[in-house]
Amino acid sequence: MWRVDLPAWRVALGLLVLAVVCLSLAAARLARERRLLLLSLAAERTRLAGQREALSRAAAMRERARIAGELHDVVAHGVSMMTLGVGAGRMIMEKDPARARETLRVAEESGRQALVELQRILSLLSVEGAPAATRHPQPRLSDLSDLLTQVRTAGLRVEVVEDGSPAEVGLTLELAAYRIVQEALGNTLKHAGASTAHVTLRWRPGFLDVLVRDDGQVVPPPAGAGAGTGLLGMRERATMFGGSLEARPMPEGGFEVRARLPTTGELRPGARLPT
Repeated sequence: MWRVDLPAWRVALGLLVLAVVCLSLAAARLARERRLLLLSLAAERTRLAGQREALSRAAAMRERARIAGELHDVVAHGVSMMTLGVGAGRMIMEKDPARARETLRVAEESGRQALVELQRILSLLSVEGAPAATRHPQPRLSDLSDLLTQVRTAGLRVEVVEDGSPAEVGLTLELAAYRIVQEALGNTLKHAGASTAHVTLRWRPGFLDVLVRDDGQVVPPPAGAGAGTGLLGMRERATMFGGSLEARPMPEGGFEVRARLPTTGELRPGARLPT
């Protein structure tokens, strides 16, 4: 048998070359796996972004459907008032023409307001399976006293201030202002850990400002959670009238919700809010 003795340096060189080749192959494999992982992560981020957008759209549609259901009650009330007014005017037309004309004028105004509110409903996106309209009247600003009683019973001290001369506004705008106050105080009770809250209704020519402030802590939403449906619903109500809504922590502490709702109509004398 032939025996070949290789120098030690050649053996070491061969082992070194073999090691370099193995490391190169391993590095290439790791680089390929890293590229595949990055592509997979990018695809997952795209999928999650699509899901978040879909959830946000669905939440907005649910809020609009709920608001449309409430507006349905407002329109039904206006049509009922119009029907009753026309019937009453017809019955007293011969006996008291002046009173009949006034009754018909009020009925006409109720019908016109109902048409305006109906247009607002049609402007909202309809959702299949929207909740049925309730049978009881929707709340107005004059019903805030009941809401404040509930909130105070839950342990939150609430002060209410009304600034300016209240204007004659539509039922839907009153409902929107009421719901904004209700939702803001509800968020304060559930999330802020506040002890006091201040509600201000500021009437100015052409608009109503609704401000709700509390002294609670600003609690960030859970990881992965989108915008709360409460804020979304309040913003939908404000923008439906061409208004705006801001919700932000205050520099001195606490949280503030500020909505501006455009108004029309003449001043409503003597109407004040409960405190």
